[in-house]
Amino acid sequence: MKKKIGIVLTVLLVTAACLLSSWLLIGEPVDGKQLAYQITEHPSYLDLQVTAVESAVALRGWQLKQEGNDLFIRARKVPVSPFASHGDYLTSIDTDGIDHVYLGGQLIWSR
Repeated sequence: MKKKIGIVLTVLLVTAACLLSSWLLIGEPVDGKQLAYQITEHPSYLDLQVTAVESAVALRGWQLKQEGNDLFIRARKVPVSPFASHGDYLTSIDTDGIDHVYLGGQLIWSR
């Protein structure tokens, strides 16, 4: 009987640990409405500063993917924790060959 209780508790703990790590480490994709951004245009590049609109949210897993002349920028949001503590992002984007920039699925810049 004690062995069955131990197995059930172990399964529950492993399941809880997996769900918690998914929530804290992997997070969920953000859309453009959950982000505030500021763009500074230069002749050949853009400075992009992004912040999370929600409080106690960190942004991580940034991906920049070019498809044709479009640049798609994606991130994931997670709760602020020792694993992810920053809710902002700063980058420079070379605009050579780029006509549109999308952030979280929302068009934020067009040539």
